[in-house]
Amino acid sequence: MEFGRDTRIRLWNPAAERIFGWSAEEMLGRDGLPMAPPAKRAESEDLFVRVLAGELVNDYETVRQRKDGTLVPVSIAAAPVRDGFGRVVGNMVAYTDISERKQQEQRLQALIDSSPLALVEFGLDTRIRLWNPAAERIFGWAPDEMLGRGGLPMAPPSKRAESEELFARVRDGESINDYETVRLCKDGTLVPVSIAAAPVRDGSGRVVGNLVAYTDITERKAQEAEVHRLNAELHDRLEELAASRARIVTAGDVERRRLERNLHDGAQQRLVTLALSLRLAQAKLEADPAAARAILTDAGDELTLALEELRELARGLHPAVLTDRGLRAAVEMLAGRAPVAVEIVDIPAERLPEPVEAAAYYLIAEALTNVAKYACASTVRVRVAVNGPSVQVEVSDDGVGGADPGAGSGLRGLADRVEALGGSLEVVSPAGAGTTLRAALTRA
Repeated sequence: MEFGRDTRIRLWNPAAERIFGWSAEEMLGRDGLPMAPPAKRAESEDLFVRVLAGELVNDYETVRQRKDGTLVPVSIAAAPVRDGFGRVVGNMVAYTDISERKQQEQRLQALIDSSPLALVEFGLDTRIRLWNPAAERIFGWAPDEMLGRGGLPMAPPSKRAESEELFARVRDGESINDYETVRLCKDGTLVPVSIAAAPVRDGSGRVVGNLVAYTDITERKAQEAEVHRLNAELHDRLEELAASRARIVTAGDVERRRLERNLHDGAQQRLVTLALSLRLAQAKLEADPAAARAILTDAGDELTLALEELRELARGLHPAVLTDRGLRAAVEMLAGRAPVAVEIVDIPAERLPEPVEAAAYYLIAEALTNVAKYACASTVRVRVAVNGPSVQVEVSDDGVGGADPGAGSGLRGLADRVEALGGSLEVVSPAGAGTTLRAALTRA
């Protein structure tokens, strides 16, 4: 459209009617810059004066008013109209309806604002031109602190060269994806991030800036560290399990050799002697009955001793009282033989599964043996409690303390026995304050 110097409209084309709603008959000859809404009146008059003064205006974005009172976003290009003598006699103004573009920009801005990624745009001079809410949330700086700021401010000193290299690569047209590093927050802390960056180009394809998306990977890094820790813990436990199995096999071999030795040196020798005595008695039975009777008497005594030794061996393997009468009676028998006063605080009367009773029995037996050998204690307390699917066994003494499960095979062997049943063993033994063994056995 064209305005005269008095603001009267001298040209109103069909596109003007389509955009603003007034017909040419309504607008030709009308003055007063009628499309300027009250809020933009001063702006409109200023532009009019500038063009009358000979200035060219291009791509000036603002809003103008339609016939129905609504506002339309427009881009203005204006130039002075001159007569044959070069004098300015009016303004020629071209209005472009940019409603659709503005809607697209609004949608894009909404996406930028709602993005969980920190979106930051840098100019080629490293000045920040875009700083979305996620960037503020991740790094701590507000937009008014960062927009226009240069120098790659999120790069910590240790990552300065890296940051400048990435910037140069994107400036040269390269796109970057999934680059993991750290960046600086406002409070001075470092945040682990994954970077995706791409060049920003103008209409001619020239690179005019860098758009960088930062993803906060703090949680993922923590999860990776936890997985690493769990893997290391699993590795350690598998190694300990292998060592425990080796110790169990070794302990079994040692115990088997001990039994073989005890049988060979004890009951077996007595039985061999008994067999020889019986043959000798048989030989003397007719010729010297009195001597045969004496030999048979000695053989009977030897048989009694052999039976006693076999009973002792059997008791060491699995005491009959444990099988016949249960854990309480077996522990009472241990307490009666112990060289230290033993107080049985509590043991359930109910029968427990055989492996659990055996493990509890040998745990208490080994603990009492250790007390007698090393603790210099005057009193030992024994307690067994059933707690749902778990059986708790506790043996505590008032001795010198300082027991170390890793220093000898006794406590380590107890731990292996307990862990073989899916349980756990805890040893609390501060120096000078006694020792407490707590075992949790799985009842099922």
